[in-house]
Amino acid sequence: MTAGKTDRPAAGHILRYVYLFEEEQRQGRDEGVKERFVVIVGVEGSRYLVAAITTKGEGRKNAIVIPDEIARTAGLAPGSAIVISEFNRFTWPGFDIRPLMKQPGYIAGRLPPRFTAKIIDAIAAWRAAPVDRD
Repeated sequence: MTAGKTDRPAAGHILRYVYLFEEEQRQGRDEGVKERFVVIVGVEGSRYLVAAITTKGEGRKNAIVIPDEIARTAGLAPGSAIVISEFNRFTWPGFDIRPLMKQPGYIAGRLPPRFTAKIIDAIAAWRAAPVDRD
């Protein structure tokens, strides 16, 4: 990554992002409560779709647990899960992505293409609605 330039990530890439949950938006918030990892689940031109990664997803019907081996390879905690019932949509680069702390750039890791496709299919099947961040 060059100074002043932001490389464009793709589906499956993991970013640090201030995610706004739908429930928080309904409560009147326009900013998320904390930074968290998210996975890119779609790119529509300059519009990005990201799903929240949580460590409290096991047993939730609206989340898919990331197998520990995939989580470890992607730099995520064991037991992490991806929320499939909602997603954030924003125009790249947006105001809510955060640079990595230990290295330059924004891409913290990547999920394998087949697992990413499984997540995208689950979000589509759930008919998740976006939380617009622009």
